[in-house]
Amino acid sequence: MKKVQGYDSFQRINYLYQASKCIAEKHPELSSYYGNLIVNLAKKNVLKMHPEIKRQICRKCRCILMNDSTAIIKMKNKRQSNIIEWTCKTCSTKKSYPIAKKKDHRVWVEKPEAVVEVIN
Repeated sequence: MKKVQGYDSFQRINYLYQASKCIAEKHPELSSYYGNLIVNLAKKNVLKMHPEIKRQICRKCRCILMNDSTAIIKMKNKRQSNIIEWTCKTCSTKKSYPIAKKKDHRVWVEKPEAVVEVIN
């Protein structure tokens, strides 16, 4: 088995993310504390967080954004593309992501050409 640099840090980030997601509805302050730990851990160890995790953390209060419990999701139409706008209920910060029918706005890691080899 190949060892990855920062393997224990990735495990800790995963655990904190799951804990933050479970606690987010009842205790948003504790969720934002865990989110802050996730970001600081990734910065300290110079690790890149997975884009899905990065998108679900609020930029200001670091709370985990979940539909209807800690965030409000709206679809907006602007010119040729649609935009998804996340609004944090804790600090009212807004995040927007473009979604177009013609263009592929996925992260490169999520695209099928990013997979070189599947090992079972």
